[in-house]
Amino acid sequence: MMITQPTEMNPRITTGIPRLLIAVLVLLMTSQSVWADVGARLDRDRIYAGDTVTLTIEVEGRDSGSKPDLSALNADFTILGTGTSQQIRIINGERSEKRELRVELDPKHSGTLTIPPLTVGNSSTPALTLEVREQPAADDAAAAGQPVFLQTEMEPAETSPYVQQQVLLTTRLYYRVPLVEGSFDAPQPENAVIERLGEDSQYQTTVNDQHYQVIERHYALFPQQSGTLSIPPVTFTGRVISPSSRRTSGSRVNTMMERFFGGNPFDDSFFSSTPFGDPGKRIRVRSQPLTLEVQTRPDGYSGRHWLPGEQLTLRDSWMQGPPEFRVGEPVTRTIRIEARGLEAAQLPVIEVSKIPGMRLYPEPPVRQNRTDGSGVFGYSEQSIAYVPSQPGKLTLPEIRIDWWDTASSQQQTAVLPAWEINVLPGDGSTATAPPPAPAEPVWQDPGTDNGAAAPETGTPSRQTRLETWWPWIAVGGSALLILALLLIWLLRRGHPGQIAAVGQAVTGKPNTARTPRGGEARQALERACELNDAQAAARSLLEWAAAIWPEAPPRSLGALGQRLATGTAEVHALEQALYAPGHETWQGQSLWEALQTGLREPVPGPSPAGDGLLPLYPRWEHKSL
Repeated sequence: MMITQPTEMNPRITTGIPRLLIAVLVLLMTSQSVWADVGARLDRDRIYAGDTVTLTIEVEGRDSGSKPDLSALNADFTILGTGTSQQIRIINGERSEKRELRVELDPKHSGTLTIPPLTVGNSSTPALTLEVREQPAADDAAAAGQPVFLQTEMEPAETSPYVQQQVLLTTRLYYRVPLVEGSFDAPQPENAVIERLGEDSQYQTTVNDQHYQVIERHYALFPQQSGTLSIPPVTFTGRVISPSSRRTSGSRVNTMMERFFGGNPFDDSFFSSTPFGDPGKRIRVRSQPLTLEVQTRPDGYSGRHWLPGEQLTLRDSWMQGPPEFRVGEPVTRTIRIEARGLEAAQLPVIEVSKIPGMRLYPEPPVRQNRTDGSGVFGYSEQSIAYVPSQPGKLTLPEIRIDWWDTASSQQQTAVLPAWEINVLPGDGSTATAPPPAPAEPVWQDPGTDNGAAAPETGTPSRQTRLETWWPWIAVGGSALLILALLLIWLLRRGHPGQIAAVGQAVTGKPNTARTPRGGEARQALERACELNDAQAAARSLLEWAAAIWPEAPPRSLGALGQRLATGTAEVHALEQALYAPGHETWQGQSLWEALQTGLREPVPGPSPAGDGLLPLYPRWEHKSL
């Protein structure tokens, strides 16, 4: 029987087992810290309403690649943006990884806010507390040494403005930290119109022993109804460079603020440390709201239009006196309104009274707003065409505009004086009779004169007469050939005025042949008559007449009607359709039937008494003046 002896264990193995067990226990106990290390912090734990705060989440270990769940922040914050950074270290062959996530938060309300724990992989961040205080008043902000704050002033500040009176708002941004971008949100009050004035101004100042850069902006506000007007705050949103991220090299960059404001507001050594590529810290500041009591229109004001302003003047293009007036010829007058403290849209249309013996054709006004940075200037320019219809003395009445002087709280009146004019008879437009043609020589055959011989009667023979006239016939033929060649050359070069002159030299009377310009005008007249377009017909008819009589074109439909042999009544009907009330409907068939064969002058005769020219066609006349 074989007895087996127990084998003794190796002392080394026995000794290594406890060590292995200890290592496993230590690994199990520290597995949580090896798995992940998560932390969170705020850059500030107390801020003002309108400021933003940055939450930084740090993750190390295996969860460093996990994205945190930020949905729990939406209850009390607006997430403006996120950014990440990552660090990898290898020490003695061991690799470690650390990741940071920066979250920019905008609190939705004031008070004590809690940032709840946020889940990152299998871990959570600790809860944090943030105190959000109300924005202090501008003076309090300066006293508290705030690096950025806003002030808004109103002018007039002590008196209540009238409805539609200009109120000036001035906003000043004070800052003593580098800004890399920024924008203003202009106030948007109800029942008021607001307009920015000019460019921003930049300067330096000292407030409570603190040096500040200032950006100043101006607005013009026009209340549209009386009563209490609330003006909401002006808001500035921008970014500042945190001191920890500034460079010390003193290099300059083209900041976002420089591009925004159209110039560099930080042109000194204090702002020379802006870091390139650093987005900066987001800030938002607001001014204090304002309240305005708006007065109604004064009971004693008698003007037709309510015009509250600082100054209003009328300017006349006839400052040196009216020009010469003739019957049927237009005279243009331009009147300009200039008003300080009123927008151009508020300025009225100039109203002119009817004048016996005169027709008036006012044009729509041209309006424009201007500013010198301290207020609005409204401009309105209006032209009026005066067309006298009879000679003699006429009176053009004065022009008055009432307005309210906001400086003196009194009604004022701007006046252009009346003018006395003497209307002369119009220039006659009847055609001049051409000179009588020379008598032609009598061609007589001696064989038919009762058998009388030519030498006895003193009448030259046929051969003698041909020999006598032949040099003149040759000269005349050569001249006609030269004129014909010249006419062909002018037609190719396209000179209708010279063509008319050549034609007149050849025929001894004005040339009524259609030039290229006249042909186009004639075709345009035909189209206008087919479409019953009175405006286009009048324009084309006068252009056709100007091509036929380039040396003395008729300047009005009335002058053209007196010049024509046929179609005078039809031209007068066209003029009535354009200007006389109750004749707005016009049919062009009769005009085209009367003039389609051409524009012809009547047989020369005595000029009619007087000169009752009809009014001009103002659109065509305006182009030719």
